[in-house]
Order: sequence, then C-alpha cells, then structure tokens
Amino acid sequence: MMINTVLGPISPEKMGKTMVHEHFVCSLVGWYAADTVAPYDRKEALKVNLDVCKSAKEVGIKTIVDCTTNDGIRDPELYKQLSRKTGINIICMTGLFTEHMGAAGYWLVKTWFTDVSKLMAEMFIAEITRGISKTGVKAGAIKVASGETITDYEKNVFRAAVIAQKETGAPIITHTEGPKPGIEQADLFIEEGADKNKVLIGHVSNSNDINYHKAILDKGFYVGFDRLGFAFYTNDEICIKNIADLCKQGYCERIMLSHDSVNFWRGRPVTVDVPEALRETLAKNWRIDHVCKDIVPALKEAGVTDKQIETMLVDNPRNLFTGKS
Repeated sequence: MMINTVLGPISPEKMGKTMVHEHFVCSLVGWYAADTVAPYDRKEALKVNLDVCKSAKEVGIKTIVDCTTNDGIRDPELYKQLSRKTGINIICMTGLFTEHMGAAGYWLVKTWFTDVSKLMAEMFIAEITRGISKTGVKAGAIKVASGETITDYEKNVFRAAVIAQKETGAPIITHTEGPKPGIEQADLFIEEGADKNKVLIGHVSNSNDINYHKAILDKGFYVGFDRLGFAFYTNDEICIKNIADLCKQGYCERIMLSHDSVNFWRGRPVTVDVPEALRETLAKNWRIDHVCKDIVPALKEAGVTDKQIETMLVDNPRNLFTGKS
C-alpha cells in the first residue's frame, strides 16, 4: 500500500519519524471576511514554515501530517513548496471541522433536502482518489472533529468519513474538545463499522485522567497525546507520567505523539487576553521539535525504552496509514 503525500505516493517505510497532528497554516472560519485588512501572505507563510521544517529535520522528523481541514483552511500549494524545498514528507487532509467552529452552514442547508453524509463522503473520496481542486495534491487522510458532545451535524461528518475510509482505505484522525468526547467518538466509529486500526482519536491529552485514555485504548483505537507543549490545554508533566504509565501497562503500540502546532495564521493572528509574559510561558514549547528535544528525554527518565519511543514516533504512524494492527 502506498501513502499519499503532497508530492505523490510514497511507501510506508519512507515515513520515518512522524508528527501526526500539526498545522503549517490554519485559520478560523470567516478569516476571509477580514481579507481587506489582513490578507493572506503565502510568501511569509512559506518563510515561517521553512524554518519550522528546518527545525523538524534537525531532530530527525521525516514526515509531518498537516491536520488542517477543508474549512480550516488548507493550503496544498504551500505544502508542495515546503516539501520540494525541504525533502520532508507532508500529508494533507480532507475533512471538516466542528459545527461551532467550522463551515457547517453550507452543509446544514443541504440536510433539508438530502442525506448530507453521502455528499460529504463523495467529496472526501474525490480528494483522496482524484485530488484537491486543481492542485494535483491527493489527500492522505480524513480529519473529523467534535465538540464536547457530538452534534447531529458532526455525526454526519463522522459517517461520511467512515464511508470514505471503507472506499479508499484512508485513515481517520480526530479533533476532540473537553476532557471526555473521545469515548463517544470511539463508540460512533464502532457503530458505523470503521476500521479501528485506521482511526486515531486526537487530543486525549486534554484530559489528565489515565482511565479516560485507557477507555479509548481498550476499545481498540489509537490515541494522540498530540498537544504536547501547548500549555493552554495540556500539562506536559502529567502527560509524560500518563504516557509512561500506559507504556508500562502494555499500551505503547496504540499511542502517538505530536503538538497540534500552528505556525502561521490566516487573517488576524489569534491573541489571548493574558499578560504577555504568561502567554509566552504557556506557548514557549509549542513548536515542532518539542517532542523530540524535551518530551522524549523526559519519557526515558520515566522508564520508557528507546524501542517504545520508536514505536510511538515511527511504527504507530506507519501502521495507522497501512492498517497493520
């Protein structure tokens, strides 16, 4: 089985060390309404992300999965430039974000007249098999998202993702909010007949409760501790302890690590109304090399072996895309 990257298919063995949930460019829906005062500068986005890719290469990262959804908004042309200039494999998404922060309005109108999940699935399948618009880039995975509970709209997105997965074999990566929705997501995937070996439930590190992590793992899914370094949501020390404990309990082969970093914002930058010093403290480790430079040594101190590190950073991402259990 080959894996779609923005420059074409590669063999799974070429993925190497992989960050499974990052964002080169991201935006909140409606950013284009402010385009007059804050236009998108792709040249600046390229410059910023070339530095990010350089940092990634310095710590041995071979592949970056950009988890920006269609309504996020993706920039496949930028990804192609980055991959050509740096040699890093970049995998692009097809998918839709949450109802309250995504472009739900377009689809909600269609629910009045038709089974919208079939229309969504048709779009996902086309972008995986034929390519995204006129970019020539084929999506390599499907991104879906929910709030703290899954709305009816989001259930349609999840159903569409499973339909597309069955048709194409593409993996599904999720966004979760709050401390518990991953369990509901897992149950919905089971109900719809998804291939659990090709589903990663994301952002489980939003919760400090290891029993929550185990509840998803025990259902047979991958989990992503994929907001490491993002102290607004995640406490690294607690994550390190939970990851180490899960590895000791035999769950290593279902865990992946990443940052959910956003390197460049379309529209006006996102700001947080806290003192600048605190803001810098909370986000100082939210960068592409934090897992490799800081988290991995801490995990080793906590008793995680080199082999287990390789499993989480190399083997598990590859197996997610190939479906190997």
